[in-house]
Amino acid sequence: MSVMDSAPIRLTQMVKKGGCAAKLPAATLRQTLKDLRLNRPSQLLVGSQSLDDAAVWDLGNGTWLVQTLDFFTPIVDDPFDFGAIAAANALSDIYAMGATPITAMTILGFPAAQLDMALLKPLMDGALDRIHASGACLAGGHSIENDALILGFSVTGIVPEHRAWLNSGARPGDHLILTKPLGTGTLASALKLNQAQEHWVQGAIQSMKTLNDLGPLPDVKVNASTDITGFSLAGHAMQMAQASEVSFHIDAHRLPVLQGAMSCLEDKILNRAHHTNLAYVQDATNANETPEPLKWLLTDPQTSGGLLLSVPGAQSTKLMSLLATGFSEARVIGEVKDKESLSVRFYDGKTQV
Repeated sequence: MSVMDSAPIRLTQMVKKGGCAAKLPAATLRQTLKDLRLNRPSQLLVGSQSLDDAAVWDLGNGTWLVQTLDFFTPIVDDPFDFGAIAAANALSDIYAMGATPITAMTILGFPAAQLDMALLKPLMDGALDRIHASGACLAGGHSIENDALILGFSVTGIVPEHRAWLNSGARPGDHLILTKPLGTGTLASALKLNQAQEHWVQGAIQSMKTLNDLGPLPDVKVNASTDITGFSLAGHAMQMAQASEVSFHIDAHRLPVLQGAMSCLEDKILNRAHHTNLAYVQDATNANETPEPLKWLLTDPQTSGGLLLSVPGAQSTKLMSLLATGFSEARVIGEVKDKESLSVRFYDGKTQV
């Protein structure tokens, strides 16, 4: 779907950074905000302390309310696709908690001096396509005029407390499963530089638009979960391991990768987030056994990436069979160990999980 046949617009050329690569550096954020005096009522079960994917509020009746928000600048050129990716990305935080999304509220910054207001229709059509597919509804929102196009959503979900997933429950012996391939960060940079092949871009778009809705998981226990977004696989895996007080061993050669991503990384098509993510994780992770392009894949900033799930080792085969239809590129990528000096070790693939 094109914006307007008479005047095609490349949204990615209107911003310096697109998608989750536009996030502020994680290490800088943590250092700057560490002394905030936060109110922590007893009903707030999950706040910012564990760096989980969403906030959790106990409704007191066996149900938890899950809240999140996410927004960013264009990562693709087509407004319908951008809207769909922005919605799928925001919904992902709800799915990462095991919850069901129920409402979404729009966050929009629009450069009215540069773009025709008619662009809003395909933008929101794309978003609604994903919101409706999730079973949620768009309940409202807020917009401002802004120099750069920004779109995102505040999403609310619910989950029975016995079915909720946090990032702090990984246990030694668990297997780690990643549901989507990596590489959106370098491919987005290649698109902006006119160095991406069209089928690479379309593959990335399809992956980013895919909702992280795993559906019912009968007879499978998920001990911990997080979604992989702008702070990269290395960053989010580190946060999950630290919250769980364990260590992760991840086989870098088992990682699912989007077509074209390794070619881009071999050509050193990087963005600032690759480097800030590396700085964020360097003291708590080790990837010395992996070749350089794979090292950059580990810190590649993902937009609407997959879920990283920690499940009992005896149940990983069952879960993989349940994921086969909707997440054909899901992989078992590693395992959980007792806490070591490093939170995450990426190894060379010789050791089998």
